[in-house]
Amino acid sequence: MKSKHALLLDDGTFIFQDREVPEPGPGQVVVQVAACGICGTDLNAFIGKKPKGWKIVFPFQMGHELSGIVRAVGPGVPDEEGLRVGDRVVPDGRLPCGYCRYCRRGHENLCLNQGYIAGGFAQYAVYPYRNLLRVPDGVDLVEAALAEPLACCINGNNKLVDVPLGGVALVLGAGPIGLMHLQLLKSRGLKTIAADLKEIRREAARAIGADYVIKAELAQQVDPGLVEQVKEITGGLGADVVVSAAGLDPSVLEEALQMAARQGQVLYFAATLSDPVTLNLDVIHYRELRLVGSHDSTRADYEKALAILGSGGVKAGPIISHRYPLDQIYDAFRFANTRTGLKVVIVNEGF
Repeated sequence: MKSKHALLLDDGTFIFQDREVPEPGPGQVVVQVAACGICGTDLNAFIGKKPKGWKIVFPFQMGHELSGIVRAVGPGVPDEEGLRVGDRVVPDGRLPCGYCRYCRRGHENLCLNQGYIAGGFAQYAVYPYRNLLRVPDGVDLVEAALAEPLACCINGNNKLVDVPLGGVALVLGAGPIGLMHLQLLKSRGLKTIAADLKEIRREAARAIGADYVIKAELAQQVDPGLVEQVKEITGGLGADVVVSAAGLDPSVLEEALQMAARQGQVLYFAATLSDPVTLNLDVIHYRELRLVGSHDSTRADYEKALAILGSGGVKAGPIISHRYPLDQIYDAFRFANTRTGLKVVIVNEGF
C-alpha cells in the first residue's frame, strides 16, 4: 500500500512522494491521516523563517496538528491500552527523552533532548502507541486536528494564577489561537475583549461569544488608540489578564503592558521570531504586573484539550475557515500566508 507525502523544498514549493506504508514495528501504530492543520511554525518554514529549535533538512516533512484512524497495530502494544484498528486518534508528535531534568518533573514540553514526528501532510504515518490519544465520541475527526493547538493554549492558560472570577481578559489577535484563548478564558468566568486588525477575525470573535470586539490598528494609525479603547471598556482600570496571541507585531508586546490592570497578568503566547523587544520595566514594577511565557504542551494538556472539545467547552468548527485536499497543499499554504482567513486544514480524501 502506498502513502502520498507532501514535502517542502527550500524554494517554498512542494513535491509529492509515494512511499510504501510500513508494517508497524514493536510498540508502533499506523495511522491513516484524516486532517492536518497548517500551523504558524509551518508557515514560517514555508516563507523561509526558521522556527526556533527546528532542524530543517530539505525536502522537509511537516504537519503536527493532525487526527486520523488506526489502521495497523504492531507487536508489543500493551493490551490495556486497548488500541484497535478503526480507533479515532490524535497523535502527539513530541518525543521527549523521559530522563532529563524537565521530563522527570513532568514538563516534557521543555525536554532538553526533544525529538519530533511530523507526519501530518501525508496519507499515512507511523507513531509510537504512547503518543496516541483517543478522540471522544461526538467530536468531528477533522475538528479533532485542532487538539494540538488547543493543548498549547491550555498550557498557557494554566500558567495564569488567581484569575479573578468576573474579571476582564483581553486577547490581542483573534486568529485561531486567539479564538481558542477567548473561549478558555470565558469558561473561567472572565468578561472577554478581542482585538484584531481583520474584520473576518473580529466577526469570528463575535460569533464565538466575545463580550467586546475592537478594531486594532497599526501603532502609528491608532485613533482612538487600542490602549484607550481597552481603558474605556474597563472603566480606566485595564484588563486583569492580557494574552498576546499576535506574534507578527512586536509593538503589541509593549502595548500589552499598558493595557493590563494593576496586578494584572500578561501571557506572552505567540512567538515573534524577530529582533529583541524593549519593554518598560517601570510599568511592570509600579503596577506589580506578572509576565508569563508558555511554550508547547504536555500530553496531559492534550487529554484536557480532547475532553474540552468533547464537552463543547471550546468549539473548533467555527475556527476552521478553509479546507484543502493534500494535492493542493501549495495553494493552501499560499492562502494561509495571506492571513485573510482563519484556520486552514488539509483534509485527505474520504474525510
